[in-house]
Amino acid sequence: MKATVMARYLGASVTMLGILFGLMQPANAWYDICNKSSYSVYVAFGYHDGSNWVSEGWWDLVPGECATVHESALANQKYYVYGESYDEDYYWDGDYPFCGHDDAFTIVGDTNCKSRGYYELGFFEVDVGESRDWTTDLIE
Repeated sequence: MKATVMARYLGASVTMLGILFGLMQPANAWYDICNKSSYSVYVAFGYHDGSNWVSEGWWDLVPGECATVHESALANQKYYVYGESYDEDYYWDGDYPFCGHDDAFTIVGDTNCKSRGYYELGFFEVDVGESRDWTTDLIE
């Protein structure tokens, strides 16, 4: 009888530890961009890091592929995305200027792009509200 009670007590303790451990794990949060178009595309991502505007690129996405472009909880309400097809026949762009570069880049600051050796790209704005994670689909 004592062994059965002890086994139940240990089982309940292990279960409670599992629940507490699960609660202590950070929630997954991210920003994904998915290519739902028929084009192979390059994408770039822009955001404010609390001090500066930052642009990052490039992620290459074939049709149907997704990329996680930001791997932490979303702290802002607005983020920015730019995309173009490999053959430059199709664009996902907008009115929000960020700096870009032909090679992979992380660029701090969104002004004086040309004088810093970059070019300017117009990103489109995405309002994520209070979401901690988000997916933007590029569609035709």
